Amino acid sequence: MLNYGLVSTAIAGEDRTQRLEGMRLLAEIAHKHGIPITWAIDTKSAPAVAKSLTTWHTEAGDAPLLMLDIKPMWDSNWESQRETNPGSSTEAMASHVVTMREKLPEYIAKEWERIKRALPWAQPSVAGAVFKNDVFLRALEQTGFQGLWGYHWSQQDTDDTAPDTSEPEMDRGGFECFYPLEASTFSDAIVTRETSNENLAQQFKNIVGIPYQTAGHLGADTNNLRAALLNGTAQQHYNTYIENIAWNPWLGYIEHIDPLTVAQLGAEGLERLDAYFAHVVSVENTKPILLSQMVDDYRSQCEKTEPTAVVAKDIGTQNEAASPKSTLKMFYCDAACEFTFVEGGMEPVEIKNYTSERVVQSDASKPVLTGFSPIRHRTELRITIVVESIRAMPYGITVWGDHEGLQLTESNTDDVRWIGKHALFIRLTLQTGKNEFNLKLTI
Repeated sequence: MLNYGLVSTAIAGEDRTQRLEGMRLLAEIAHKHGIPITWAIDTKSAPAVAKSLTTWHTEAGDAPLLMLDIKPMWDSNWESQRETNPGSSTEAMASHVVTMREKLPEYIAKEWERIKRALPWAQPSVAGAVFKNDVFLRALEQTGFQGLWGYHWSQQDTDDTAPDTSEPEMDRGGFECFYPLEASTFSDAIVTRETSNENLAQQFKNIVGIPYQTAGHLGADTNNLRAALLNGTAQQHYNTYIENIAWNPWLGYIEHIDPLTVAQLGAEGLERLDAYFAHVVSVENTKPILLSQMVDDYRSQCEKTEPTAVVAKDIGTQNEAASPKSTLKMFYCDAACEFTFVEGGMEPVEIKNYTSERVVQSDASKPVLTGFSPIRHRTELRITIVVESIRAMPYGITVWGDHEGLQLTESNTDDVRWIGKHALFIRLTLQTGKNEFNLKLTI
């Protein structure tokens, strides 16, 4: 089953009239196909959209999510702490975090009360934010929220000119739902290997992280609705996820559509949007739901961050004169890491390690696969893998090809997954230095 969640930003500015018209058009088309909309609003826009949202809630089940901007408060307090503790960044940070832990729950509660005055039927379930960190996630937990929407693929806004910033502003980058706080425990667990995944899951099964736009990792045009509808990539990206249902126990697809864009589509664009929504609901394994319902489903189905593997065609360049590109890419994510693989290569071309610094690793610091030895004897296939690493970290390799006829009988790896007929994925945890792993598979 693929859970489909449609999100639209209902925060009005100087373009209020056009945005409201776009909201009306989007609601009309989505509701026609039985697709509920989760409307991202803030306290300033709530009164202006309250009447429409109440009507759509009653008629189609729509619901709001509360957009929160803690960055001004965060930065102001950080500057204050630095002035109070000159020359001591450690003391300043400690004091800063303590203060934010006290102030953020109160701020969030007050913002929600303002929403309730405009929408008394609304329930606190999902919030949204651009700037986010673990302190903020804890504050959301305390105030009754269960999900945070807005995680972007490979988005980094860190100001390199300001090395004394209080928090690296880099999104975790996930393309699927996950438990953000689970990753913070893996730093110790990956080194000691004494903490079980089950214990981590029970301790941090709280806030669910929700991607801003699931298809963000599939192409550069996912935020250009007009182009995606005209060239068919909107449907293509959606179909990619449909094709990946078979080897993923849980899969969600978040689509963000800006009402301003809808208002500017014109007759042909609106017809294409209508046709796209018709396609979405025509797929037997699709369930259109609110983000709050998606969070509830994820929490009930997934005890910990569910590892996800998505295989997609690498669209690449369409220039026939250009050098040929690989046909497939595989994207993998779990609580500790994300990897990107290109067909034909066993090692990941991109690594995001969430057990330590939240940065994309450079080629110089990446582990190196120094040995891969498959030995076949009658009905057995024994594989020895050797990887050199300069640090303890999560890792994985992909053996491309159809391996569905094999069964795993022995392994000292973390996990072995069959990605349909595309590949065999082997998840590893590395220690510093030389790492050797062994697998036995039988026909």
